[in-house]
Amino acid sequence: MEQEAQRIDHIVDEAHEGKVHLSENQIHNLENQAKYFHEHAGHEETHSRMALIIIVSLIGFQFVLLWWKKHHYRSYQATTTIGLWLIPFLFAVQSGMRQFATVWIVFTILNSWIIFKATRKPLHHMTPKIVYKWFWVIYQISYVVGIIGYVMMFLTFMGFGVSPPKEGEEPASSGLISWGLTFLSYGIYFGILGRDFVEFCTESMASTLGYYTKEGFPRKHLRLGVCAICGIHVSNAISTIDAHGHLQPPVILQPSPNGAPIEPSIKLNCGHEFHEECIRGWCLIGKKDMCPYCKEKVDLRAFKTNPWDTTQQLYLNLLDALRYMIVWQPVIMGLVQSGFYITGLK
Repeated sequence: MEQEAQRIDHIVDEAHEGKVHLSENQIHNLENQAKYFHEHAGHEETHSRMALIIIVSLIGFQFVLLWWKKHHYRSYQATTTIGLWLIPFLFAVQSGMRQFATVWIVFTILNSWIIFKATRKPLHHMTPKIVYKWFWVIYQISYVVGIIGYVMMFLTFMGFGVSPPKEGEEPASSGLISWGLTFLSYGIYFGILGRDFVEFCTESMASTLGYYTKEGFPRKHLRLGVCAICGIHVSNAISTIDAHGHLQPPVILQPSPNGAPIEPSIKLNCGHEFHEECIRGWCLIGKKDMCPYCKEKVDLRAFKTNPWDTTQQLYLNLLDALRYMIVWQPVIMGLVQSGFYITGLK
């Protein structure tokens, strides 16, 4: 850039000496170009150093996260959840986003009660069903809110809700896209946060009952006909999973006394039986793809009985992928900015 600036300066000097015929406007434009090139001279090296810092930070931090997640999963998960819970709220408070802060506080209070129930000892036999039902409702709400936000943004891009600008005025921003972004961000964020909360609740409830441990053998022996998720006996209406991973209709082995309603149960391929609500919550909501007792892999296709279940599972997978961006992306950018500051780059 310095050579280009010198070349333009030479042309401007010749114009002032009358050797080159240029108008005042042309000379002014050339002087501005020369000034720009002088100010940015040598920035090519600076940009190369900045790009190197960004690449090293991204790759290096990825290796650190992978190692941390592999060797210390509990601390990694706890740090990620705390960051996911606090960072957006602190940012909202600092930016004056009262609406988000209010929703966050209400969400935190309600989920604190659910987490309190899930960590009680001894655990009430209805608690797992309440926990999984609560977070299933949260997923459905976040899914619907996210879809509404997406539709609003799509309609805005298609021109709906945007009034044509008057002559001599700039186009006004549409309020529809603002609401769309709000709905979409709320649906994704609180869906991800609920996803992390339920994983903590699932681990806590299972370890309290004693039929599940993350590593090693369970502390308690599972008796025949007992659900390892809630600890009470299963019903006589048992469904099985065939070789193709499809859930078969329930077979009633013995009618219920006094005509009481029978709660459906599912028998996995490993032979262990669970209430249908319990095992669905464990696998689909609690992010577990194995038997709670023997840890044999479970085919999740067996629990997707309709297209809504499949769509919900895809949405949950999307939430798991986006949680990395929300929590760790600001940390990476902070490292990049620190690298710029240390090396004196601007």
